Amino acid sequence: MITIPRTNMENNRRVTPKYTCYFCNKTLENETEVGHTSVCGNVLVPCPNNCGAYIQRMALKKHNVECINKTNHTFPKQQKVMRQQVPTQQVPTQQIHLQPVPVQPNPIQQTTYQPVPNYMVHTDARNMIATKTLPKNTNDVKNDNKEELYKLSRKLADLESRFHFQQKNQNQTSVSLQNFENLKTAQLQLNLDIEKLKYQTQIAYDWRTKTDTIISTLRLNISNVENYKREIDSNLMSLQNRIMLMEKLQDQISYLKDSFLREQAYNRQVDMDFNEKLEEVKKLLAQENAKSAAILGDLKDSVDGLRQDMEGAKARLEDQGIQFTNIIYDLKGVGLMAAEGHKKMEKLEEDFSELKKQMTQMKLDMEILESLSGSSDFRPKPGRLLWKITEVDTKMVQAKQSNSVIKSPIFFTHEYGYRVRILMYMNGLKKWKDRYALLCVHVLKGEYDMVLNWPCQIEGYVTLRPISDAATAKPFTKLITAKRQEGNEECEEPQESSSCYIFIPHTTLFKNNYLKDDTIFIDIKIKETKKLETSL
Repeated sequence: MITIPRTNMENNRRVTPKYTCYFCNKTLENETEVGHTSVCGNVLVPCPNNCGAYIQRMALKKHNVECINKTNHTFPKQQKVMRQQVPTQQVPTQQIHLQPVPVQPNPIQQTTYQPVPNYMVHTDARNMIATKTLPKNTNDVKNDNKEELYKLSRKLADLESRFHFQQKNQNQTSVSLQNFENLKTAQLQLNLDIEKLKYQTQIAYDWRTKTDTIISTLRLNISNVENYKREIDSNLMSLQNRIMLMEKLQDQISYLKDSFLREQAYNRQVDMDFNEKLEEVKKLLAQENAKSAAILGDLKDSVDGLRQDMEGAKARLEDQGIQFTNIIYDLKGVGLMAAEGHKKMEKLEEDFSELKKQMTQMKLDMEILESLSGSSDFRPKPGRLLWKITEVDTKMVQAKQSNSVIKSPIFFTHEYGYRVRILMYMNGLKKWKDRYALLCVHVLKGEYDMVLNWPCQIEGYVTLRPISDAATAKPFTKLITAKRQEGNEECEEPQESSSCYIFIPHTTLFKNNYLKDDTIFIDIKIKETKKLETSL
C-alpha cells in the first residue's frame, strides 16, 4: 500500500488565503472558497416569513419574491380583473394557512464537505470495481428527476389552464373562489416542489462531480500503486541479480584462492628446479671455461705467424677471459649472470668469426701478394688496370661465409697521381646480398699525396670483359666515381642513386661470355682530366 505524505496537503492548506463566507459570515482559512460556497449555499434553511418551506441559502432572494407570507403580497393583475368583473359582490375571503410540508432529509443534502483523510486514499482493486458503478446510479437519479420535473410541469400547465378557466367564470359562487384559492395554493406548492426538485438535482449533480473527482483520485492512486509495485518488482529483480552476482564472485574468489595456492606450490617447485638448473649451468660454464682456455691456447699456437695483426684480438680475448672468470664467481649469487655469460659467449663467437674473416681476408691478400711477387714484371700503367680474378666459385663461397673482400692490385690514376685499388664484394652488401657483386674505388695513401689536390674526385669506367665470343658479345661497362678528403678514408654506404658503387648482377657475372675456366677479367680505366694531373 502507498501512503501519501500529509506534508504536501498541509503546505497547500497553509498557502490558502483567508476569506469570509457570503452565507454564514464565517472567516475560513483552510478551505477553498469555491468548495465551501457550493456546500454552504446548498444548506436548507427555514423561510424567514414562516411559510413552512425550507429553501437553499443561495435561493432565499428568489423565494422572498415568491413567498405567500411576504408582506404586500398580491397578484395585481388577478385582483384588478376580479374587481372589474365582480364589482358589487363582496366575496368573503378565507385565509388559507399552508401546512408546512415535512421535507424528508436527503442523505445527499445533509452531507457536508469534509476533506478526505489519508487512509481513504489507499484502496485496492475491489474498491475500484465498486466505484465504477457510481456514475450509473447518478445518471438514474438525474433521469428520475427529469421525469418528475416533466410531470410537475404538466400539472402546472393544467393548473394554469384551470386558473384561466376560473377567471372566465366571473359569476361563480364563493365555492369557486375557494377552489381558486386552493388552486393557487396548489400552484405555489407545485412551485415549491419544483424548486426542491431542482435543488435535489443540483445536489445530485454536485455529488456526481465529487464522486467523479474521488474516482479519478482513486484511479490515479491505483496507477501509482501499480507503478510502485512495478518499481518494487524491478528492485527485487536487481537485488536478486546482485545476489547472484555476489554468489558468482564468491565462487570466483574461492576458485582464485585455490588457484593461488596451486600457483604458489608450483612456483616453489619451479624455484627448486631453477636452483638445480643454475648449479648445472655453473658446472657447464666451468667446463666451457676450460674449453675456452684450451681453445685460446690452440689459437695462440696457430696465429704465431700473424702476431702483429692479431695483437688487438689477443688483448680482447684476454679481457674476455678475465670477464669469464669474474662471471663464474658472480653466478653464485645472481642467476641472471648466466644470461650475460651466454651473451658474452656469443660475443666471443662473433669475435672468433671476425678473426676467421680476417684470416680469410689475409689469406686472400697473401694470395694477391704471392701472385704479384710471382709476376715480377707486372707493373700496371697509370690510369689503367686489367684485373684477372681466378677461382671465382671458391671466392664466392668464402664471401658468403665470411663476407670477404677481393682487392685488386694497387695502381695510380695517372703518372705521379693518386694511389688507388678496386674493392669487390662478390656476394654484395646489406640488401644486395646474394644478388649483386659490388665494386668501388678505394683511395690509398701514396707517395705524392702532398703535391696532389685534395679533396680528390676520381672518375672512371669499370668493364666486365667478355672472354668467349669476344667479337659478338657486348662488354658490361659502368661509370664509377670516388670523392675523398684524404687517403685511406672509408667508403660511404652503397646507394642505388650514387655512382660510388657499381652493381653487377650475379646472373650477368656468371654468364658463359664473362666466366671461363673459373676466371673473369675486369678492365678499369680512369678518365684523364687536368684536375688529376700533378702540379710538378
